[in-house]
Amino acid sequence: MRRTIPLAALVAVTLALTACGGDPEPAASSATRPTASSSVSASSSPSPSAGASKAGGLYVALGDSLAAGYQPGGAELRDTAYPALTATRLEAAGGDLTLENLGCSGETTTSLLKGGKCDFAAGSQLEQAEKLLKGSSDVSLVTVDIGGNDLLRCVKGGAQIDTRCVTAGVGTVSKNLPTILKRLRAAAGPDVPVLVLGYYNPWLAAKALDQPIKGVDAAAKAYTGLSTAIESAAKESGTTFVGLDEAFSTNDTTPTTINGRSVPKNAAQICTLTNICTASDIHLTDEGAATVARVLAKAAQKAGVS
Repeated sequence: MRRTIPLAALVAVTLALTACGGDPEPAASSATRPTASSSVSASSSPSPSAGASKAGGLYVALGDSLAAGYQPGGAELRDTAYPALTATRLEAAGGDLTLENLGCSGETTTSLLKGGKCDFAAGSQLEQAEKLLKGSSDVSLVTVDIGGNDLLRCVKGGAQIDTRCVTAGVGTVSKNLPTILKRLRAAAGPDVPVLVLGYYNPWLAAKALDQPIKGVDAAAKAYTGLSTAIESAAKESGTTFVGLDEAFSTNDTTPTTINGRSVPKNAAQICTLTNICTASDIHLTDEGAATVARVLAKAAQKAGVS
């Protein structure tokens, strides 16, 4: 049984860990950079590799700590991160894929474009993806999650959220993400599905708690701004937005009992699908990663990946 701790004790932690990645994550270096080649059936340990050599259509996954499989305590479990689980689901349905997971913990839209967070041979994560995509004659799928860390710096000591900073962070995503997605679309070609993942809303758990935190209402609403920015960038670039609102019950406020108290279902889902209520960490649980993989695999199949 998973150990739960009182929700009221999680306010500061929830806010301090807001967004996907950030201070608790390890700084990536050449010794911990994302894999350059990871087949679905092979180990996806973060070590350098010469490039794709397995049979099967290329699946390139870009992103932050969610794609990297970051876990409480600092480990990155790429074999059980959502890209690997997505590929496994597609293979079980008859697909044949070679996964290249470039996810970089702590990556922002700016560092994904320009580099500096993780060590990629081509420079930045985006440049590495472009090299892989342009160098392959058989690309099946591209997925990307990015933007959550652009808001992380707006949390001040776990007790206050800088709402102006949040607004600026959403603005940065709105500026950078269309460029990222247009370059991915160009590198992948017009017929390859490029799926852009939305985020779940970690602020919902904080909003369900009793202790007042300055700016938490604005921060919760900022999720809508971030989601809108990501969806708009996808539309502008000819890529496909894949939202998580339904899977995470984002808009469902039906009272649900958790840890002896009643909270909205959306907050309870955050506790179930992330580690916030068991390990004070907003990253995905195994169930959460599997949920994201299910949503992505369904979208990929709808887009023609088989």
